[in-house]
Amino acid sequence: MKKIPASILLLILLVFWGCTGNKEQKAAVSLHFNPEDSILQNPVALIYAENSYHLFFNYTVNGEEKLGQAETNDQVNWSTKAISFESEEAGIHNIKTIVADWNQTTAYSAETSALIAFGTETDNNGELTISYSNDNGLTWKTDYENTIILADFYEPIQDLKVFWNDETQTWILVTLSGYEVRFYSSSDLKNWEYLSRFGDEVVLKSGQWTSIDFFPMEITETNETKWVLFISADSGSPNEGSGVQYFVGSFDGFVYQASHNKPKWIDHGSDLYQAVVLSDYRIVNKKPVLIGTLYNSIYEKFNIPSNSSAEFSLARQLTLKEKFYDYYLTSEPVKAIEKPATETINETELSDGKSIEKNLDLPIRIDLTFDVNSRLYLGMAESFGVKITTNEGKELILGYQAERRYFYIADPSIQRDFPDSWDGFYYAPYVTNEPELDMTLIIDRNSAELFAMNGLISLSRKFSFDAKNVQVSLFSETGTVKLLEGTITEF
Repeated sequence: MKKIPASILLLILLVFWGCTGNKEQKAAVSLHFNPEDSILQNPVALIYAENSYHLFFNYTVNGEEKLGQAETNDQVNWSTKAISFESEEAGIHNIKTIVADWNQTTAYSAETSALIAFGTETDNNGELTISYSNDNGLTWKTDYENTIILADFYEPIQDLKVFWNDETQTWILVTLSGYEVRFYSSSDLKNWEYLSRFGDEVVLKSGQWTSIDFFPMEITETNETKWVLFISADSGSPNEGSGVQYFVGSFDGFVYQASHNKPKWIDHGSDLYQAVVLSDYRIVNKKPVLIGTLYNSIYEKFNIPSNSSAEFSLARQLTLKEKFYDYYLTSEPVKAIEKPATETINETELSDGKSIEKNLDLPIRIDLTFDVNSRLYLGMAESFGVKITTNEGKELILGYQAERRYFYIADPSIQRDFPDSWDGFYYAPYVTNEPELDMTLIIDRNSAELFAMNGLISLSRKFSFDAKNVQVSLFSETGTVKLLEGTITEF
């Protein structure tokens, strides 16, 4: 795997303002959802109801997995909500997905639109449980009289997705078991008819498939509707470790056909995992938004301590584009992450010999646009980007390698402390033909996320800075590059 060249980093000041002791109290301690009193596992569903977003998730307390709920208006500032089940036994069902019965088509919505949760039974491979809530997920009852039995499952069901299909006027159930995705239909959410399966045609299967999501999206250029299938895998991502692969194709209400059988990955890093997308976003007139777990199986594989608490990714808005004669998902931070910049950086040419730094308080957002029109000529910088360091010696580097044509996140401490295992280096190949190159960096206390080329490239990294205050430097290495504009925002 490629290493960062060891030549001297060339630095230039990013921000210009006075003593940090006079800064106003910031509202955001973290931009990521991260309850402090429990261990996060994975998101289950994201639903918009009663003018707010409701995130349902699995978490662990004292070794016991439970269902939690958090609510937000802006997808940045979250407040947890208490959930109660009619019995302790019902509360520990292995809930995999939650759906809203907007049209009140089932008996669970006799008085008001219900939220309906589906769980799996550990000891019975094809058995599903149904629970429902008539108060937006605060209290739940389990329908013990209507346990679902699906035939011919020889491995446990790892995950589920349920949604209402307007075209067929039926409910659709999607199951994941082993390397197989199955589709079922129902009129009442209780009795299910098998439709088809997907998975045999997928090439380059790797690791264990652990979670799914399935949703329609319109192509930006043509407004044509395609169906996107997410399949998370615990290994096999472009930079080793876990990740979320996706397929784009057609679904006629019965059969799913992917336009490509080789998986693409929504994030080129290995730290975005088990993602869910806002359910029924078109019904509630919202944008498709993704939230995933920041986790990487490679840390456990090489016994590398992650040194940070569990948390979910930033909420990201998705777009489906037709590019390079194929379909690609782009992801960018939701609009709520945008706010007036703390400082603006004017056009500057980065070259050898400049070395200035400034302290900043996390979390921060950095937006940069570079002129790369001279990439075909001598003198273009081999590498450029941002270096984050702490007083304790931690360091993370995010940038673009112009000579070898890839974006990257590098953790020199892994390369130093674990030389015989893994080099801690994530990269996303991208040969740019555009005259400009954009990068957006979201740096939080326990993570770093890089977005580039209008969201076509994303790299996520779980990383604990163990500090509120960091030193931020902009660098150019072995050559020059022109920074056209830049902003930095403290939250």
